[in-house]
Amino acid sequence: MPPDLSVIIVAYRCRDVLAECLKSLGPERGTSSPDLVEIIVVDNASGDGTAQMVRERFPTVHLIANESNRGFAAANNQGLAVASGRHVLFLNPDTLVHPGALAAMVGTLEADEKIGACGPQLLNADGSIQPSARRFPDYGALLHQYTPLRLLRLCRGAYRRYKMADFDFSSAADVDSLMGAAMCVPRRVLEKVGAFDERFFVYLEEVDLCRRIREAGYRVRFEPAGRITHLGGVSAASATASLFFCRSLFRYIRKYHGPATGLVMVFLLRLGMFVREGMLMIVDLAAAGMLALVGRTERARRRMASARSAARFVFRDGWLSFLKA
Repeated sequence: MPPDLSVIIVAYRCRDVLAECLKSLGPERGTSSPDLVEIIVVDNASGDGTAQMVRERFPTVHLIANESNRGFAAANNQGLAVASGRHVLFLNPDTLVHPGALAAMVGTLEADEKIGACGPQLLNADGSIQPSARRFPDYGALLHQYTPLRLLRLCRGAYRRYKMADFDFSSAADVDSLMGAAMCVPRRVLEKVGAFDERFFVYLEEVDLCRRIREAGYRVRFEPAGRITHLGGVSAASATASLFFCRSLFRYIRKYHGPATGLVMVFLLRLGMFVREGMLMIVDLAAAGMLALVGRTERARRRMASARSAARFVFRDGWLSFLKA
């Protein structure tokens, strides 16, 4: 008899938080029996002892240890290839699963066969609600978020609609897309719409999957009865995050807006990103210098870190994003 649920966790340099995540899965194990959940960890060549930790401390976990970093989408697909559950939970390693969360998601999927994906209520480390659903991004929202239009407060309404600023994250509802930190999908739906698009190395792969699920006629459901704490950002390679995000964003735009319109949109977004990051770099450098002069060392360090991040985009990541995008 296949398990009710396969939990797939992609790990990259997150040994300690992954251990806490796996411990949080242990007492609950999903539905009514420990035999009804299988856990699969795909380690993307972390190099920090993550794979060894899983072997030693969690011997019942199915471990796939990659020799290179294959990216988030491809690694999830590796886990999916060996998973046997009727439903699949794609789970970030920087999460803590609360009692009843897995059962709530499985129950939601089994209550209505037209639900093609389900996501829980995500919580921050302090227990506050973390917004974990979005509308599909339109051009106005992207221009506001990634260009100087944000500094001018233009297209703000489109951005707020995209971020679902008016949504009650304590109520169940159908949404466009779910945060990939925790997303449960029936196997039968994945067999119909396909797995993650591996052209997305990391970022936006879950938005693409939700879009394909919706286009196939299924609903995407936010279910706050399930609760998972999401610490956030642990597996990200922060120095290159903007590079990977830009590549994924441009691929997403071209995939869903066509070659001609997508080309124009990508060009304007690239230009806007360079201008915005250049402005932020100059402002942050000036602010860091002034703060250092008056002895506010900690605030100066933060502004300098922000300036370095902007500089990486202007002088490196922004240009590298043209490659393989």
